[in-house]
Amino acid sequence: MRPIDLGGLGIRNLEIMGWALQMRWLWIEKTKPNRPWAGLEVPVHSNTVALFAVSVVTSVGNGENTLFWSDRWLHGCSIENLAPNVFKCIPARLKKARTVKDALHELTWVSDIRGALGWQGLVEYLDLWDVLTDVILHVLVVNTTDDTHHWKFEASGNFSSKSAYRAFFAGSVSFEPWKRLWKSWAPSKCKTFIWLAIRNRCWTADRLQKRGLSHPARCPAVRPRRRDSPTSTHHMCLRPTVLV
Repeated sequence: MRPIDLGGLGIRNLEIMGWALQMRWLWIEKTKPNRPWAGLEVPVHSNTVALFAVSVVTSVGNGENTLFWSDRWLHGCSIENLAPNVFKCIPARLKKARTVKDALHELTWVSDIRGALGWQGLVEYLDLWDVLTDVILHVLVVNTTDDTHHWKFEASGNFSSKSAYRAFFAGSVSFEPWKRLWKSWAPSKCKTFIWLAIRNRCWTADRLQKRGLSHPARCPAVRPRRRDSPTSTHHMCLRPTVLV
């Protein structure tokens, strides 16, 4: 079910496609907060929420449509990543509701912290204070434009379900010969056989043996002196076969 350039057959994985389609709800909620259902609990999968959180980078304008604690707005990172020990001390309801504008107004973000930080949390708190010093002037005094959100998997910065689906395969190993294989003029059954051979998925004797299935003890298409040769995909396709 992987894309053909990643070694698969390009068949859509319906579960992952469903996650990608759900992500559009999160994108619309973020970019068009005036929708009637915006702010309600959107029923999306946890994998959708996790990928969306790392895929959207925000440029803060007036700070009214950017979540202070969870959005990636501070130098391309979220405060959750920059100060994880501080983030743990924030109530869940404030994580989902506190905007950048509200948090920076009279340093409201400081009062959001509940409980003891510990020495690591204190270090993160002081570093966060220094980073936010210049941001306060920029957001509350200078900038009056709206916040803009960028989908990093598209050059245009706009969300698409296609790029979201593709993003779920980020980090997969590429399948180098895919163009020479699938763009050739060979019949489909030949392409499929070559694909299986490259992936070592042909049901040769060695593969049958590994799974405890019935298989010939030797390759029947070689001379007696080579009867111990294993019947494998490599042996079948690459070695010169000498018929009996």
